[in-house]
Amino acid sequence: MTGCSYHKRAEDRGETCAQSVEAADIAVKKVFAIMGIDIDNPESVAEFQSDLRFGRSLRKARDHGWLVFVAAVVTGACYAIWLGIISGVKGN
Repeated sequence: MTGCSYHKRAEDRGETCAQSVEAADIAVKKVFAIMGIDIDNPESVAEFQSDLRFGRSLRKARDHGWLVFVAAVVTGACYAIWLGIISGVKGN
């Protein structure tokens, strides 16, 4: 981790440095606070998770939307060809 003797002794004993854990906790809280999420409030975290799930569903819907668009264009082209064949047969 660092060169200080406190961290080295904790690592030698197979322990986690409490200062490092505290610093990481503070950093995580600050990052989430910047995004408007209070990680100490379960409702806030659940709302954030719900927002992420909604974003994923929109992304998946967009991917399926392209499939629907391509299918509609192909169907329209096939229908136009079919109408051309029918009008050629009828002599219109």
